Amino acid sequence: MLNFPNNPTGYTPGIEEGEQIIGALLEGAEAGIHIIVLVDDAYFGLFYGSSLRESLFARLVGVHSRILPIRIDGATKEEYVTGLRVGFLTFGADNEQVLEALEQKALGMIRSTISSSPHPSQSFVLHALQSPDYEVQKSEKTQIIKERAHKAMAVLESGKYHDAWEPYPFNSGYFVCLKLKTVHPELLRVHLLDAYGVGTIALNDTDLRLAIPCIEADQWEDLLAMIYSGIQELQQQHAR
Repeated sequence: MLNFPNNPTGYTPGIEEGEQIIGALLEGAEAGIHIIVLVDDAYFGLFYGSSLRESLFARLVGVHSRILPIRIDGATKEEYVTGLRVGFLTFGADNEQVLEALEQKALGMIRSTISSSPHPSQSFVLHALQSPDYEVQKSEKTQIIKERAHKAMAVLESGKYHDAWEPYPFNSGYFVCLKLKTVHPELLRVHLLDAYGVGTIALNDTDLRLAIPCIEADQWEDLLAMIYSGIQELQQQHAR
């Protein structure tokens, strides 16, 4: 499974890393391994720094007879329709019989799990994609998110919160993920919600996730300062 931009860290490989991934897959295929590569591009297009700008799916189609790439796209993030949960599958095969078999398998899995996909949300997405204003409207929203991401990067790279957390590398996607150094993420999440009305996501024993689209560019300074204050307050409570 290749998930770029990655959730929760928001990382997409650079060009050299992409070549290394392709090389590793080819090496495995040439060694006799049959490989299905699920390329999850659900956040594709949200790039803020140096990274691949083309899906690895395009490079993998037809690259080796033992490699079957399958691209997964989601309108939820790519087309800014959070909640509609509309997805797309593209099978990278050139054999009609193989494609027909894969299509029937996919239909069977959909039928046996969610029964039927909702027609209204699919229709909304299709109608939007066909609109002549679509690309302009989408680029406007993308620019807003990019501005917010760049502001988050600038504040995090200042180094003034280095004693409290280490940000995971992010150059794309929807999220900023902080690796906390001194407090448990769930304790911090609850404290931030109770004391400041700030909602975050605790992922495990170290990581706290923030959603870039939910935070205005001029709010990042205040938000990270609140999180830092929350950490200090928890440390003081623990010291007592």
